[in-house]
Amino acid sequence: MSTSIERVRKYVGLTGICIASFLGCIDLTVVNTILPAIGREFASPIQTSQWVASVFMAALAAFMVPAGNLADRFGRKRLLMGGLAMFGVASLLAGTATQVCALIAYRFVQGMACAVLYTVSGAIISYTFEESEQGKALGILFGVNGVGLALGPIIGGLFAGTVDWRWAFLINLPFIVVSLGLCGRHIPEAKAARKPRLDVPGCVLLLLALLALLTELSVDLPTFHRWLLPLALLAFAGFIRHELSTTEPIVEFHFFRDATFRAALLATFFLAFAYCSVLLTFPMLLSREFGKGEVAIGMFLLPATTSFAAMSAWVGSRSERFGPSRVVVIGLGAFSCSFALFAAGASSHDARWFLGPLLLFGIGWGAILGPSTLVALSAFPRDKAAVAMGTSWTVHNVGGACGIAFSIFLMGRFDGFLFGYQALMGILALIMVAVCGAHQVLRRTASAGLTR
Repeated sequence: MSTSIERVRKYVGLTGICIASFLGCIDLTVVNTILPAIGREFASPIQTSQWVASVFMAALAAFMVPAGNLADRFGRKRLLMGGLAMFGVASLLAGTATQVCALIAYRFVQGMACAVLYTVSGAIISYTFEESEQGKALGILFGVNGVGLALGPIIGGLFAGTVDWRWAFLINLPFIVVSLGLCGRHIPEAKAARKPRLDVPGCVLLLLALLALLTELSVDLPTFHRWLLPLALLAFAGFIRHELSTTEPIVEFHFFRDATFRAALLATFFLAFAYCSVLLTFPMLLSREFGKGEVAIGMFLLPATTSFAAMSAWVGSRSERFGPSRVVVIGLGAFSCSFALFAAGASSHDARWFLGPLLLFGIGWGAILGPSTLVALSAFPRDKAAVAMGTSWTVHNVGGACGIAFSIFLMGRFDGFLFGYQALMGILALIMVAVCGAHQVLRRTASAGLTR
């Protein structure tokens, strides 16, 4: 009886963890369909309002690994509860913000909190469940996360079009209360035997480099450009040098010597670069060129999000059989085709043209996300899995932030939105072809190294 009660308790706690991580995933993508509404309310140009999305990604990239270190030092359950509380406060403040600069600041705090939710949730599962059950529990968590990423743009469009964009943030609050209750009652506390050192200099340097680079690409003020790019390059150089010398790095650059790991990082970086670019600009295309409202935009994204969720679930049980690298290559090919079709369809007069490209886009997204993580983990022994995972997801989030900034930078170079959008999609299609080729070369290099 006690064993049965303990099993129920573990899965009730898992439910609380899944709710927390699910909310974080929704807030990663929810802003893409509410940015036009935010821009209208605050009378801010896209160069300003896009920071609502990109600053979230920058915070995620800078704080995921430090969040894991803090969890090991102070307790994983304690940090999860603190992260949930911080996420709730930031969601409330974001939903009631009266200035766009304040909203951007609250989104930064949300990103920090989500770094905790993403990182600590997997760590809690690792000690709550027996090794024989961990795969199932992690599969449930990743499946829920995939649904959250997929639903974000749809939820944003529905709220912005029917009620108010602010409810996209305020709706988090009751779910956070439920998650706090479930996690507080049903998750045991645990700390690591060894308390890792928090890499504060690395965190500061990475954040400085990202913010300087994003500002360089997205802010059209000549006086800024005299020093922002040099500052970004110096900060990145200082970050790399520091990470190579510290014992508790945010990004383990020594791992980059492995060709398999480089192949995985290449795929995950440009996956985030591409899907963040599309989720930012496609809603704007439907609004400006096709006259669609927020609800219609959310519905138009349904083929992409449902195919992404379906592909993620299908790949999760079969990627080992086919080989995760092969699945990644298929995903990159689907991505490239979808971007070429997005570029061609932008000048059509029927938005239904995009149904096919959106299906391909979701299939490619789902085929790359999980398998690229498996490729990264396969490069090293199990005792290095946590560091490999942290490095992989940090690179992924950096890619997303860079994709958003690059999209704004490139489209700002064109007089018309339509021409800028077509140029962006064409460049993304070419990038995916190049990444596909580079990924295969790196995998062959790794295989050749193993056979020697």
